[in-house]
Amino acid sequence: MKPPVVAVSGPSGSGKTRLLKALIPALASRGIAVALLKHTSHRHPFDVPGKDTEVLRRAGAVAALIQGPDGLALHAPPRDLDGLLALLPPCDLVLAEGWRTVPMPRVEVHRRCISEGFLCTTDRRVFAVVSDERPPRDLPWLRASQAEALADLIVEACALRGRRRRPARVSRARRGGASRR
Repeated sequence: MKPPVVAVSGPSGSGKTRLLKALIPALASRGIAVALLKHTSHRHPFDVPGKDTEVLRRAGAVAALIQGPDGLALHAPPRDLDGLLALLPPCDLVLAEGWRTVPMPRVEVHRRCISEGFLCTTDRRVFAVVSDERPPRDLPWLRASQAEALADLIVEACALRGRRRRPARVSRARRGGASRR
């Protein structure tokens, strides 16, 4: 059975990685095994020119997998989301950083100084917004410092079972308003 996948999406510089750095331990503390998929539209030198894997790929290998004592790296043509999920070890949840164009449930990360527009205005799959300002839709609205509350929302949205902690409070007293401290 495939684990649920939740995208954490927003423009470059909005704080996605910073949020994930706090969110992953918050989920792990609930007994949720998390894997991560990162998508970028920028070119990246994954396979360093002149190194063995790059040399052998230029020689005609369709892929090169290198394993060392701390992990492995696969240098291969891009895959779709299902192809990438098949490569992951067993886990309870996959967080996908980016992936704005792939249909899946998502948390939007927004900062006004980066972008005035909100993804949630056009993407109805957004079920929570992490932002420094109120989103234009009636959605749970959290600040970047509220990773614990976001972890609770994700556990609930994905019907995950783990060691449940006492839920953090997310207020909806003001429709779409910020949570109380």
